[in-house]
Amino acid sequence: MQSFKKISKFKIIVVLLLLLESIVLSGIIMYLVSDRDFQSGISENGTALDYTYSESGKYVLYIGLNDQDTSSQIISAEEAKEIVNGICAKYVDGYTVMEANGGWVDETGVLTEELSLVYTLSNAEEADVVLFMNEVITALNQNSILVERQDISYTYYSGK
Repeated sequence: MQSFKKISKFKIIVVLLLLLESIVLSGIIMYLVSDRDFQSGISENGTALDYTYSESGKYVLYIGLNDQDTSSQIISAEEAKEIVNGICAKYVDGYTVMEANGGWVDETGVLTEELSLVYTLSNAEEADVVLFMNEVITALNQNSILVERQDISYTYYSGK
């Protein structure tokens, strides 16, 4: 009689574990199905976006136009943009460029202001960004380029 009780307890435990496994598996499946609906951009009010793309690195480069030797702008913004665009085309598939005015206090306490070109590079490999910056530093006689790297998710929105 003792071994019958052990077998019965064992069977009960097995059945309970199988039941628990089924519940957990059902929960996972429901989570995946509901998450897929959200990821596809479907929402009750139709305003959710589908961020189907992600990048481990979007780069924003701030390229000052003051010459490092004279601390003043020698090359026009348009000429600098042509030079940098040509260099950029060698290393990345696409970019966005804007002009920005900025300033900083240098190591001697003097406020320095300059026009900068701000390049946003997407789908770029970091090694290519470094090669691009090395060439730009030489071409524009710069001391340095400020670089921001961001991890992003994005989509191309084309309306309803």
